[in-house]
Amino acid sequence: MAKPRLISGIDIGNSQIKVAIAKMEPARARPDLLGIGSAPSNGLRRGMVVDMEETIGNIRSALQRAEAISGIKVKRAYIAVSGLHIKNQTSRGVIAVSRADNEISQSDIDRVIQAASVVSLPANREIVHVIPRNFIVDGTENVKNPLGMKGVRLEAEVCIIDGLSPYLRNIVKCVNENGIEVAGLVFAPLAASLSVLDKNQREYGVIHLDFGGGTSSLTVFEEADLLHAAILPVGSKHITSDLAVALRTSMDVAERVKLEHGSTSVNEDSPRFGSGGAGGRRRDMIDLSSLIGEEKFVLPKKQLVRVVDARTQELLDLVSAELKKVSRNGMLPAGVVVSGGGANLPGLLPYIKDSLRLPVRLARPMHLEGMVDAAADPSFAVVTGLILWGVEQEMGSDRKESIGSVSGAGKFMGWLKNFMP
Repeated sequence: MAKPRLISGIDIGNSQIKVAIAKMEPARARPDLLGIGSAPSNGLRRGMVVDMEETIGNIRSALQRAEAISGIKVKRAYIAVSGLHIKNQTSRGVIAVSRADNEISQSDIDRVIQAASVVSLPANREIVHVIPRNFIVDGTENVKNPLGMKGVRLEAEVCIIDGLSPYLRNIVKCVNENGIEVAGLVFAPLAASLSVLDKNQREYGVIHLDFGGGTSSLTVFEEADLLHAAILPVGSKHITSDLAVALRTSMDVAERVKLEHGSTSVNEDSPRFGSGGAGGRRRDMIDLSSLIGEEKFVLPKKQLVRVVDARTQELLDLVSAELKKVSRNGMLPAGVVVSGGGANLPGLLPYIKDSLRLPVRLARPMHLEGMVDAAADPSFAVVTGLILWGVEQEMGSDRKESIGSVSGAGKFMGWLKNFMP
């Protein structure tokens, strides 16, 4: 009888580092989440390590918390990678079918994906993933799985995701310094999509927006394929820094102001600004004296809202620009799924709905059992997705239907190798 597997994931973000530990029983359909841990992340900027010692220590803190809850020592983990240095491109390859009876075999599929993976990259860049989008058999397009079909000529269109080798090696070194073997590097938005999107959403067409700390990520799925991916240079920390400037205070104080009083102008839970009467005016004022440390520091809430709205609109303008690149602006029936720590900002979801003219929902991790409530916050989307990614890689293709795999991603991956310092 097959033994259960322990699978771990580490999400090294700009604001928080999160660790998840799970057990996968061969007879069960879903992994059992055993432990979750998180710690502040102070050594990264926009997905890139700027203080290695700080990052190593932050990872250690998150690991210790997850290990204390689960009672399991992590020895091997899947690592999420993101940042502005991650790029993606489309490539095509073509081969002749090898068998005499012209039946397409698995070796033919492997060869055509390998042919499509041959692209010219600078010496300092590495391929992270090679994800098949569709195949063409003798001119017949949009074939999802050509295995067993008859044909003479086989073509493949793939999405290649690559990143800067030095930045990726730094992430790996920080993990290795904690005694953890890197099982694989996973593009963070792909991991999160496994956790928060279902099969129907990816089939009909959906946007996944991860509103992170230093950056945000956008992925677009349609007909079960990854249509587009982008890293956007705006995150929730930018709102904090804007508030710090506007209020002339420290980043720590500005973060507290954002968490306690920040919202967009379409926050449905707040009183409408400018409501009549003295009571309405009092409700529209915010007393920040205790937070700021100054007496009678009272200001209209709409001043904070303007700051939040400006950054939120900047992010959504970038999202709209990315959607226009693939001609999908306002045209994805499954709407927008929002994850990341910034997704908890009051009024964010109705603001996105008004701006993008699409249905919007808050991300919730799916396809897991065990300590699911502990990972219910949308900021845990990436780390729980890493667990599901690991299940795909280690338990075989029979699990992919049950957890809603990214099409083809589990089977044809280009892992980064030889990262040991």
